[in-house]
Amino acid sequence: MKTKKVIIPLTALALSLGSCKKSFFDINYNPNSPTESVVAPDLAIAPQMTSIAGVNASTFDYLHRWLGYWSPSGSYSPSSVEWSYNITNDFGSGLWTNTYYIVGQLRSIQAKSKAADWKFYEGMAKILEAHQMLTLVDAYGNAPYTEAFDLAKFIRPKYDNAEDIYKSIFALVDEGMALVKASNGNDRNLVSRDIIFKGSAPNWCKFGNTLKLKMLLHTVKTSTFNAATEVGKIAAEGSGYLGEGLGATVQPGYTPDKPNPYYNAHFFSIAGVENDNYNRANDFSLSLMKSMNDERYKKVYRATKSDATKWQGTVYGSSANDNFNSDKTSGAGRGITKDATVPMWILSSTEAMFLRAEAVLRGWIPGDAQTALNNAVKESFVSLEVPNALATAEAYLQGVNPKVVWPASGTVDEKMTVLMWQKYFGLNGIQANATWVDYRRLDLLTLPLSVYDQVGSRKIPVRLLYPTSEYSLNKVNVEAQGTVDAQTTKLFWDK
Repeated sequence: MKTKKVIIPLTALALSLGSCKKSFFDINYNPNSPTESVVAPDLAIAPQMTSIAGVNASTFDYLHRWLGYWSPSGSYSPSSVEWSYNITNDFGSGLWTNTYYIVGQLRSIQAKSKAADWKFYEGMAKILEAHQMLTLVDAYGNAPYTEAFDLAKFIRPKYDNAEDIYKSIFALVDEGMALVKASNGNDRNLVSRDIIFKGSAPNWCKFGNTLKLKMLLHTVKTSTFNAATEVGKIAAEGSGYLGEGLGATVQPGYTPDKPNPYYNAHFFSIAGVENDNYNRANDFSLSLMKSMNDERYKKVYRATKSDATKWQGTVYGSSANDNFNSDKTSGAGRGITKDATVPMWILSSTEAMFLRAEAVLRGWIPGDAQTALNNAVKESFVSLEVPNALATAEAYLQGVNPKVVWPASGTVDEKMTVLMWQKYFGLNGIQANATWVDYRRLDLLTLPLSVYDQVGSRKIPVRLLYPTSEYSLNKVNVEAQGTVDAQTTKLFWDK
């Protein structure tokens, strides 16, 4: 499968984010052509929200394949770099480029909002910045941050320690929440321009609290935060968390001819042409779900085109084989993307419920851990619109497979393993980067490796490598990170 890649070096990207003063007599200036410097926050925020959600459409497709969710159809020849885990510096670099562009735009929104005393817009932009930098750091570790968005002062930004970035964005979420709650009503067009929560301060705080809980769980094996203290602060704040049908999703007005980006990437064009005949069900997840009587497999995968009653997967890393071509194997299912017009997720209600369940199991949040897990599973069934969702989920939870059975008298690790398997299935086709974090930070899931004959002793990578552009344009600072190896250079929370 061929993809078109556009790489924008971080230092070059910064040029597009800086402001340039033009002479009043500049004959090239067109007052009728909007520029970044004159676009008000209420016009700028929705496009950035849309871009943030769009990252989940296809950016993490390789993780879906690495982690046993998806696998190429038998119609395609090997992709040796990906299938062998021998990744290059520019592998997956779209995440790097997109993140710095989006955060640069969010910084501009914050500055303009502050000048206009639009506290709600400023607060939203801070919370979204934290979300974006969290996603980046969880893939790359150390990265430019404190100097990354001021080209006038820092043409070659230093790299900040990943743990320090975590601390900074944790505080940034608090700042954002305080701002949305302190909004004085000055924020123009807020309800229509906030395409996530329609100007609801409580819901933005739920999102912020969920992001903070996510960071606390990611760093559970470190001393980065005092989890008990921070969870206590979240409880005292009082807004709670996402979940129970509420996720962070965007709806800019998707239509069949301007579709939800996940639908557009993996399903059909308005003319009925299949847009993705490469990604197919990985036999690992498909077979497990079928063996466990997990009816969600019919939602996260679709039936084969050649036989509407059959679901068929492929083995990741296998050679091309017409018996497993695109027509004879199951493509990605619509999952929580029922059609081209539904909202696109940033952080789903299902993921939020599993984060809460883990926090309950760790004793951070009051409640019964098994009940919390069961509620997360039910949220998954309901959000996927499995027929008779609650009853079907209840039946599933009574299964005898060890990946389902709650070990009431077991250790915390044994209980956590069941929880992580259930989260693994719950995020199938939705949030592979979250599964990748869980896989690395807890070492509880045993997932299949590629069967490609060039794998050797390599495993699923523990990180991405810095883009080539950084070695060209920010050489001293990126080389100061030392030798970075995708197989062995773990992130700070990966103990």
